[in-house]
Amino acid sequence: MKPSPQLQLRLCMFLNYCAYSIQLSSVGIAVLQVQRSFGISLVTASTLALYKGLGVFLGAVVVGSFVKRIGYRNAMLIALGTSAVVLGLVPLMVSFAMMKVVFLITGMCYGLIKVAMYSTIGLVSPDRKAHASLLSFVEAFYKIGSMLTFVVFTAFTDDAHSESTSWANAYYVLSALMLTALCLLLATQLDERAAQEAEPKPRTQPFVEMARLATTPIALTLGLLVVATVVTEHGFMNWLPTFNTAVLNLTTSLSIQLAGFYAAWSVIGRIGVGFIARGVHWFPLLMGCVVGAATVLIVALALKGDMPAKPVSDWRKAPLTVLLLPIAGLFVAPIFPMMHSAALTSLPVARHSTLASISVLCSSMAGAVGTPLIGLVFQHYGGVAALCSLLAPIAVLLVGINLLRRITQAQPAVA
Repeated sequence: MKPSPQLQLRLCMFLNYCAYSIQLSSVGIAVLQVQRSFGISLVTASTLALYKGLGVFLGAVVVGSFVKRIGYRNAMLIALGTSAVVLGLVPLMVSFAMMKVVFLITGMCYGLIKVAMYSTIGLVSPDRKAHASLLSFVEAFYKIGSMLTFVVFTAFTDDAHSESTSWANAYYVLSALMLTALCLLLATQLDERAAQEAEPKPRTQPFVEMARLATTPIALTLGLLVVATVVTEHGFMNWLPTFNTAVLNLTTSLSIQLAGFYAAWSVIGRIGVGFIARGVHWFPLLMGCVVGAATVLIVALALKGDMPAKPVSDWRKAPLTVLLLPIAGLFVAPIFPMMHSAALTSLPVARHSTLASISVLCSSMAGAVGTPLIGLVFQHYGGVAALCSLLAPIAVLLVGINLLRRITQAQPAVA
């Protein structure tokens, strides 16, 4: 029995996000592997992250600005096809230069995919609750992909031979995932008439529209919320392993393993909210998530106690704080898709791609600045102060969400 077009489209979006998450989340692993295989310094290898960030920016802001002209379905097909080819070439042409090209191109494709997908969700969602639910499910698969990254690349890593490039064969798996999503999308039709423009516009018009929308209350508020959310989420994800080691005296391996529970709780949070959002308005859900995240953070740090005298290598002997902090992911993770759904559904579907492009720009900027800032606090004031500093962006979220409700209440729901 052939699945319905709606189900096919959803499966394709889930697979898209999962595949791109595995690829983009692998930048840290790629930094390590190119050092081992090609004798490249840490500083040089770390530039791969810059290529990824530049690619996402170009894909979302430059290419994504014209996504309505290309068509959402066509844009996703182009991104998937390009990514499949590039990733399939990695094992055949593996080198540091090739890895830079890979992260630049797949970053661009992801930026394009994200803008097209956020816009597509607006087309296929009959109301705000359905929109919030679907967006939460889609974003949950990004978290699932980030968890699968380590599984996929570990399977192809040769620990016995540091110069081996067997890790590059993992990109065959990613290429196959992209091809599968491509074939699924080719077999799926998408009615884009609601997003089409009545008359052709000048080539520079998309940039003019983006500049105009960027100064509106809805875009400014969403930009503020995106920055606060990304700083909060990256603060937990990127600094929990260091906190566990430096403050709670866990061994490195145990620190990483237990910090990894944050991703697991994040998946549960997004999937759970995906179901809850079908029957509950977004505002109380968002407020509950923000208050929940702050509560977990405060309680976990209050129970920290003194640092163990000896390094802890057994999770059963680890302080309770180690197990409590990752639970914040249950509350932090749903915030990103929920606030985007609230903002996007306050605008006509034809403007979703422009607002999504602005969001990706803010997200990339926050990701580049937020982690180093928290690192400075960690270095000068300690790990407890670094995690406490996350209460600042959480407070911004409380204010921003209330602003977002006032703005959206003044506009009718259009998705």
